[in-house]
Amino acid sequence: MTLELQPGDVYAGNIRILDVLGTGAFACVYKVDVPGYDEPLALKLTKEPVTAGDQAQRALREITILRSLSNPHVVRTFDCGLRPDGHIYMLMECLDGHALDEWHDFATPLTPSQAVTIVHQICLGLAEAHAKGIVHRDVKPENIYVERSGHIRVLDFGLARSWDGTPVVGVNATQVHMVVGTPHYAQPEQLVTRELSPASDVYSLGLILYELLSACSPFHLNRSLKSVKEEFSKQPLLWLKCHKDTDIVPLDQQPNCDDLPAPLVRGVMRALDKDPAKRPPDAGALANILGYVLHRDMGIPVAANLRILHPGERDPEERLFLPGSYRIGSGERCEIKLRHDSILRVHAIVEWSGIPNRPQLRPIIGDGTVQINDEPVHQPAVLGPDDEFSVGAFRMGIAFQSAGRTQNLRERR
Repeated sequence: MTLELQPGDVYAGNIRILDVLGTGAFACVYKVDVPGYDEPLALKLTKEPVTAGDQAQRALREITILRSLSNPHVVRTFDCGLRPDGHIYMLMECLDGHALDEWHDFATPLTPSQAVTIVHQICLGLAEAHAKGIVHRDVKPENIYVERSGHIRVLDFGLARSWDGTPVVGVNATQVHMVVGTPHYAQPEQLVTRELSPASDVYSLGLILYELLSACSPFHLNRSLKSVKEEFSKQPLLWLKCHKDTDIVPLDQQPNCDDLPAPLVRGVMRALDKDPAKRPPDAGALANILGYVLHRDMGIPVAANLRILHPGERDPEERLFLPGSYRIGSGERCEIKLRHDSILRVHAIVEWSGIPNRPQLRPIIGDGTVQINDEPVHQPAVLGPDDEFSVGAFRMGIAFQSAGRTQNLRERR
């Protein structure tokens, strides 16, 4: 039985519906009042009961993982599960602002710094999920939320697969595979291998950034995105043909994009490579590229200093530390490489969304070898201004210029 609630209704005995925030194909989102919470929350509820056991297991498994995400650029989930009536629910914080496609019409370019800042925050929101093996699969402006403060949140992880077990879109142009997500922001590999990875989300992020910077279609030289969307609106499979067969127009060849920083153009074009192996491997890697652009090419003061004291040494190594997501470990793909027998390939992850937020340290395994101020940490933890952290035998600190001081790691050995 289809369930669509109205303001004034009461669900599950004590959840009062205040407003209808949105209605999708499979779920509705309501503004609700819940006893025990000081502020209204958002309730996402499937319209139909989930009757297939495998669908319910997938949904519950994935939304349980989502509940564990702590990145400030992901909407916070307080509770989730399967109701006795068969409906799956998620109880989340209620945001104040607009979806990106409502906040900006994509008819005119944003300033480069604004466009890069927005997508950089989206990358930070996806980085933790990618590190945990979650691929969003439907990154698009409708699933990006711009709060009134300008803070960016990522919404609806895995909604298409987890909540109803079927793809959102029908058959692709080859009439062979089913396409997950939205055709406009789909990925070439969906039509070839059907294997979606974090690099698939990177492709969608590249499309969004290209469109924010140029207001043009990436597949058409000097043609507005608005006109292409109008043409493709009744034939959405044309997007899939473009993703698979049409070369991306170099970003700096589009109108008003010829003076963009070269590292930014290279980063966007890498993200849009049709071969996922040639893209930045995940959102964290793209975040690091965009962080360098913001700091070095756009003059936005976003950097701190990372100091690393290696085992047996007295003088710490100093590195520039930009907002982004950094894997710490001995693996080749780690952004912070630590060569030591005790260090796992990926041992911990440190993420920073930029000033005024604090960095967050996340151990990969809770075996006590990741510590803050010599105390083991087993869950994600925010690093305070005077905190020192260690990964195995390596001790580290992050110093901010605004703090007016640096950490003396030699004295705190």
